[in-house]
This record gives sequence, structure tokens and C-alpha cells, in this order.
Amino acid sequence: MRTRLDSEALPAVEVSFLRCGSISIPELIAVRGAFSLVPRVISHSAVLIRHPKALFLYDTGLCSDIDRYLVDQSLFFRKTLANFHLEQSLGSHLRERGVGRGELDFALLSHLHWDHVSGIPDIPGVSLRVNRVEYEAAKHGLLNAGNGLVRRLMSGNAIECFDCAGPTYEGFRSSLDLFGDGSIILVPLPGHTAGNTGMFINRSNGPRLFLLGDAVWVAENYKRPATMHPFIWSRVTSDDATARQTLIDLHRYALHHPKTPMIGMHDAASQEQFMKSEKYIEAARI
Repeated sequence: MRTRLDSEALPAVEVSFLRCGSISIPELIAVRGAFSLVPRVISHSAVLIRHPKALFLYDTGLCSDIDRYLVDQSLFFRKTLANFHLEQSLGSHLRERGVGRGELDFALLSHLHWDHVSGIPDIPGVSLRVNRVEYEAAKHGLLNAGNGLVRRLMSGNAIECFDCAGPTYEGFRSSLDLFGDGSIILVPLPGHTAGNTGMFINRSNGPRLFLLGDAVWVAENYKRPATMHPFIWSRVTSDDATARQTLIDLHRYALHHPKTPMIGMHDAASQEQFMKSEKYIEAARI
């Protein structure tokens, strides 16, 4: 089902990317077949979303003491996928924006890889919303991998599972209208993990935005489309064929909606570009 949006009927929704850490890698690692050593910044981010019905996060970035959680991981893991520079913790970002501990309504997790749940220790008591497909699959290994890293990071926070059981949406096989007003629509983007979940943000105060979780690392992954370098792709992808089909689906959507920002949670360049455009839009209103 393709939707026609009446932006005036939608609520105003503020969106802020909170970059917690980063690492620079050659483009040929981020995009298979790029054959370029140009550095690409891979970020570890959360998204703070102010909706009239809730103040919530999409993913959680990194907590202030993330190093303590990683100390018992293998040297190989710490020097590859867990190699990053901590820039500003999730807790610090929230304090900077005046968001108190009790003000967050929930954190919606795109999926349950360690680097998307690593900010949770900074938001104790905040409920976590997880795609039921993702959570059930994670019970069979992901939660307890690496000495139970993901389980330890999520410990103590209540978990609420949701189902993307609604109709097809913009070419994606099913959906969930989170608030029932057409503003926040969740869609499954599987392959990276079983229940990686994307989020459409439809609003009156700016363009539609499509958050992709880890279906891609950088925009070129869906624009070409192309996976990451096989060395990385094989280590972070649970289902190769399904993940490739998701890239094709995103590529098709991008062709038909070239003005919609489509942003992966590690895509520092796209996140920075979006935040600049948000400041421009806000300045134009004043």
C-alpha cells in the first residue's frame, strides 16, 4: 500500500540524532566493490524523538561505562566490531537536552546487537520495546553470546514486545502504526537480524524520515545496492539472502522517493546532513 500523506493532519515530531561514538573505516569496507580508501565515519548513535504522545528513543547509542561491559570480550572483537572512540555517552546527551531520567517513555530498539543496546545502562528503568520476532530469535543465542553481553546491557529494564502485523506499507510486507495516527510507522527490514525494524516518521514540521536500523551501514548500500565488504557482512548478517532482498527493497523505495532521507544507524554522513537540514528548517520558521 502506498500512502498519500496530508502533512497538515500530522503532528509535529522533533528528531535528533545523538552521536555517542565513531570510527573511520575505508569506503571499500563499508561498500562492497567500492575500491576506495576514502575514509567513511561509522557512528554509534541513538535517535531522540519528541512526539506529542511520547518522548522516546530509537536505539540507545553507548553508555558512559561501555568499556566495563566490553572488557571480557575477545581481543579480536574489541579490535574489530567493538573498536570505536567514545565521544559522548547517551546519558550526557540527555542531560544536555534537559531530559530527566523519568521523562523518557520508552526506548524502541531496531534490533538486539550489542551496539544498539549499549546505552541502556544510562537509562535504568526505561521500558524497552522490541520486535517480537527479534526477541524470540535472540533467545536462541544472541542474548547470551559473548558472555551474555546483550543480556547484561539490557538487564533490569522491562521488555515489551510488539508485532508488525498491520498491512503492507510503502512496499514493505507489514507494518505497525505505533500511535494510531499515521505518524510513526514501523516496518520489518529483516536479514541483518531476524527482526531488524525500520521506522517511518511522518510529520507536519519537516520531511518524512525513514530510519533503517542496521539494514545498511551507509547510503551507498541501498543506492547501488551493495552489501558491506564480505568480511564484515558475513559476521554481522544472520540471513544473507533475506538481507540482500531487504537492500533491494530499500533500493526500490529510494528510486520512487528520492527526497525522503533514509538513514542507517551507523551512517554518520547522512545523520549529519539530516541534522543540518533540521536546523535550516527551524531557522526558517523563526
